[in-house]
Amino acid sequence: MVEIHLSETAQIPLYQQIVEEVKQFIATSRLRPGERLPTVRQLAHSLHINPNTVVRAYQELEQEGI
Repeated sequence: MVEIHLSETAQIPLYQQIVEEVKQFIATSRLRPGERLPTVRQLAHSLHINPNTVVRAYQELEQEGI
């Protein structure tokens, strides 16, 4: 399973950081086709963020066809 790391001091929103990390994992083959991302609840818990933030990131990834 991939580990997503967020920066509280970054200039981009947390959900966008998740989107960018997932895209990077795909580009570097750390995440392969068919591999599952953590559930919203799992990722929110591990990152200590609101589940709605993860939902927003996952929705954006889905809208982009990723």
